[in-house]
Amino acid sequence: MEDDDAIEGLKQLGLTTYEARVFLGLQKLGSATASEVAEITDVPRSQVYGAAEGLEERGLVETQQSTPTVYRPVPLEQARTQLLDQLAETGSQTFDYLDSVTDTAEQSTQTESIWMVNGEEAITSRTEGLINDADETVLYGVDEPEMLTPTILSALSAATETGVMVVISSTNEAVLEKAKDEGLDTHRVPDERDLNTSTARFLLTDSDTILLSTQSGPNGASEEVAFWTSDNAFAAVLGELAFAWIQDPFGELDG
Repeated sequence: MEDDDAIEGLKQLGLTTYEARVFLGLQKLGSATASEVAEITDVPRSQVYGAAEGLEERGLVETQQSTPTVYRPVPLEQARTQLLDQLAETGSQTFDYLDSVTDTAEQSTQTESIWMVNGEEAITSRTEGLINDADETVLYGVDEPEMLTPTILSALSAATETGVMVVISSTNEAVLEKAKDEGLDTHRVPDERDLNTSTARFLLTDSDTILLSTQSGPNGASEEVAFWTSDNAFAAVLGELAFAWIQDPFGELDG
């Protein structure tokens, strides 16, 4: 790590650019006047005073009332505690506020939205969230065992423990065997129903929430892209079509 990296790190902890530079300069000098700090940093002397005052308010710098004024940083462990505690408090307050305003704005119309999600990590996270929100049924269809990640399997197992009926559907025996090893019910999609497309995963929960992803990319690169929608006629129709196409997964479980 170099000086610029340390300054960026301090900025991410809440310091301004000048505060970060002054704090770093004081670490090097031990104690110093504004002129001495300005000599080894990219902070004009006139700006050192304001930055030092800000650092003092944060509990990161002590000031000696002398002529000229001398500044020194507090011990590093104390500074670490101060910054991390302040960051945690700010984060907590921010998310508490976000939670308090969630879904509070009035909307004149209710739209049947379709949401796009890009990237395997984000899609997996959304899949887990939809599984966790299921109340009655979960149908999860994949053709690659890798799509049955440990976190997905954990979410599916947790759903069954709450009384949700969970079925893993696939044309791939390896997928079905992996699901069975976890004690999950499975449904083998008939060969004639295999769409033979680039579909990566299909999730249907409670017959009114659906997520569908595909894998594609230029020059052989594979990138997963998904859409999901919930609580609208579009999702309900897609759910009915899925049941009709692959045959009833909840009525024809594998033995």
